Amino acid sequence: MFNLEKSTAEWHRQMLAAGIKTPEPLEELESHLCEEIERRMKSGLDAERAFAEAVQQIGPAKLLTQEFKKVERTLMKRTAIILLGIFGILFGPAIFLPALAKHRDLGGWNSDIVLPAVAGIIILLAGAGIVVYGIRRRKA
Repeated sequence: MFNLEKSTAEWHRQMLAAGIKTPEPLEELESHLCEEIERRMKSGLDAERAFAEAVQQIGPAKLLTQEFKKVERTLMKRTAIILLGIFGILFGPAIFLPALAKHRDLGGWNSDIVLPAVAGIIILLAGAGIVVYGIRRRKA
């Protein structure tokens, strides 16, 4: 005789074994599974058939694990892009401001002042652009 609770617990174990170990996604998947089972049982299916169809609709554990890994990689790439931009925002002024102080002390412009000032401004603007790009991609 089919036991829905045992079958759901076994499905949960299979998801853990496949590598879905973080609680939030696993709880969300299980919630979707239960909702789908309930919906199918209300439409007239018995528990065993409703469970089988719901599991099939959600997909196999291996495929779900691959999809979660894709999402994690994408998130890590976007985070790295934003952090690179923040580094540029912080590093650019670290080059630019000492050049301005040197200009103030010397009262004129020479290559010892102009090159770091321009480089600092370019790094700062590039960093700001990268942060904006990373944030806009994150929303997409």
